[in-house]
Amino acid sequence: MLIRNTLYNLLGLGLPLLVAIGSMPVLIHSLGDARFGVLTLIWAVVSYFGLFDLGLGRALTQQLSVLIAEKREHDIPPLVYTSFLLLAGLGMFAGVLMWWGATWGAQRIFYNGDTTEIVGSIRVMAVGMPFIVLTSALRGILEAKSAFGIINLIRLPMGIFTFIGPLVVVLWYKNDLAAITVVLTLGRVVACVVHAYYVVRTLPGIFDDRRYSPELVKTLLVSGGWMTVSNIISPLMGYLDRFLIGVTISAAAVAYYVTPNEMMTKLWIIPSALTAVLFPKFALDIASNSSNSAKLFKQAVSLLFLIIYPLTLFCALFSKEILQIWIGHAFAAQSYVVMQIFAFGILINCLAHIPFVLIQSAGKSKITAIIHVVEFIPFAIILWLFSTNFGILGAALAWLLRMMVDTVIMFTFVGSVIKKEKYQYVKIIFLGCLVVPSFLAGGLSMPLIKGAIFLFTCGLAVLYSWYFIATKEERYWLAQKMKLTLNYNKL
Repeated sequence: MLIRNTLYNLLGLGLPLLVAIGSMPVLIHSLGDARFGVLTLIWAVVSYFGLFDLGLGRALTQQLSVLIAEKREHDIPPLVYTSFLLLAGLGMFAGVLMWWGATWGAQRIFYNGDTTEIVGSIRVMAVGMPFIVLTSALRGILEAKSAFGIINLIRLPMGIFTFIGPLVVVLWYKNDLAAITVVLTLGRVVACVVHAYYVVRTLPGIFDDRRYSPELVKTLLVSGGWMTVSNIISPLMGYLDRFLIGVTISAAAVAYYVTPNEMMTKLWIIPSALTAVLFPKFALDIASNSSNSAKLFKQAVSLLFLIIYPLTLFCALFSKEILQIWIGHAFAAQSYVVMQIFAFGILINCLAHIPFVLIQSAGKSKITAIIHVVEFIPFAIILWLFSTNFGILGAALAWLLRMMVDTVIMFTFVGSVIKKEKYQYVKIIFLGCLVVPSFLAGGLSMPLIKGAIFLFTCGLAVLYSWYFIATKEERYWLAQKMKLTLNYNKL
């Protein structure tokens, strides 16, 4: 079930990525570097303001998972209805804030064109904010019911539409940012309606019992409030770099920075697909005092490393070649080193998703919130110093430093939730020391040598994990699965 649901999430998140790979070069060439940079900033604003659910979507998933497991059906409707009233208000507040702040934000971007287009685009997206915020709650309900097949049945076409929609506007209507955002907003509204339809089908009569429960407000806000601090601060740190580049350098520089960033951070779909399934599982195991969480945590971290490492290493070694083929030689010359830094940072940060979701599923979101609050000011100062002195390369290095610090701290605090096996951690750290130097080979110019390094270090990682990290039971289970697969293929 865990593997199947994770695969559902990977398909829902991953297939739109293929469309993005094909559409982004066309959008860059059609809009130009500067206007495409502005479009990525608008996407960032919408994504950030979508977090105005104050963590209630994730809190709803956590509490609903427990109610469903304990078969307390009569407590579900007031929980859902109370959450929806809160989220509707928060969504409208976010929309109003975006609308009135559009002019101020547009004037802060170092852009040579007419900012009226930017203001209009932001205000169009502001209209869709209530739907965007409500969608997170609806998705949370489906996750609590483990309806990941349905979630990704919706996510797949909507994810494709996010990239196809702007492409259709640019190629067959007109080269206009406002028109693009109208199409994207309509897509978000449709996504909300479709999520609501499937929630009603999954939990029949869920909205018939409209019981508002004031006592649940405090519970939701306390649980979700700390999650909100993380949900506000963490993405703010994630988007701060691109806005700072837009203000201090240029909108075109944003495109050179954001394009490899968007490409590499799309690998977050892999830990996101896994943690969306792990969150309700961890929450239920911890609530029932099960010891399975520690075993599941170690397996998730090990598996994630073996999946992410080859992908990020390949992108780091062949970053220049990838960008040359994908976008062009001139663009690649500006971005390939930045892409190498992002590749290494994503490897490190993907692993941090597992301790992050474990801590939050245990109801200890206060820990992750405090971590992000403490990180924010030092990161902002370092980012400003690095980007103003070293441009987009400096911004990427500041980003990498934050990824490394954040991951170390997250793994340190795992001990507050589960009992850590220190011996296993030592072995995993040693594995990292063996393979991490391979990223330095990205500076080599000969593809054949880089290919040999890629194959050797990936093979080394697999062999080391098999003999020193996997337990005897895990090796036996995997061997049996491989044997069954081979026997099936012979039939």
